[in-house]
Amino acid sequence: MKIGIVGTGNMGSKYIKKFDSLGYDAVLIDIDPDRLKPYPDRFRKYTDIDEALKNEKISHLFIATDPRSHLPLAKKALEREINVMVEKPPSISPSELEEAINFAQKKGSVLSVSEIELRSSSIRNLKLKEKIEDVEAYRLNLGRGYINPFYDLAWHDLYIMSYLFGSFKIKKVLDKGDIFDVFGETESNEFFLQVAWSHGYLRREWLLKGKEGKIILDFAQDRILYKDGTVREKDDVDKLELMIKQFIENPSFESSFRALNILKEFKKFSA
Repeated sequence: MKIGIVGTGNMGSKYIKKFDSLGYDAVLIDIDPDRLKPYPDRFRKYTDIDEALKNEKISHLFIATDPRSHLPLAKKALEREINVMVEKPPSISPSELEEAINFAQKKGSVLSVSEIELRSSSIRNLKLKEKIEDVEAYRLNLGRGYINPFYDLAWHDLYIMSYLFGSFKIKKVLDKGDIFDVFGETESNEFFLQVAWSHGYLRREWLLKGKEGKIILDFAQDRILYKDGTVREKDDVDKLELMIKQFIENPSFESSFRALNILKEFKKFSA
């Protein structure tokens, strides 16, 4: 089995380390040859994706480039019946993602979107024994990203929201500069989400509120604090490694359909 990665920058380099530790035969693709130079010669390296797909029998391809190039690159692999996972956001346009999903289905291949936080200890080990009526969520970072936090940071919380509680609708977004407040509802509850770059302090936390109290999901420490005082600490499972293995062993469109709903909701608030 041969695995490919397009884009060997920040996120791509993390994938490559996991491919190495998992013992996968990896092909590295990047238009910048200087980014390929630091990697050992045991990796096959290409600056042209068409050449790589022609010469190498790649079964699964991961794409970690600029969001605008995700789907055009993905379609080159899907055309060859290669299963593809793209980083988030998969696109800026919901119609582009929908067309790519349909294209993959016609070709008999699978298009997935990275949902790394679903493999976190906090989500995998969460036990909900009562109805959650309200969710209060925060993703406040110390660093700065390349696009505004509504389109970047909020993505993680929205696919988690959809995974746990079903499809959602965003009712209001307040742009406060570096801070965005997002108000919405799922099939079973309402939620408030606040996201920010370069915040004064780090906070990645969810408060799941029910009639009998609240459960705290501490994503910074990757642990769960139940209302009775019980704490479920982080386990030893690496979330990126788990996501890679699950995609290779059981590729699915489920993440793409969640991503499509997110993009449709984002479009309501785009300029």
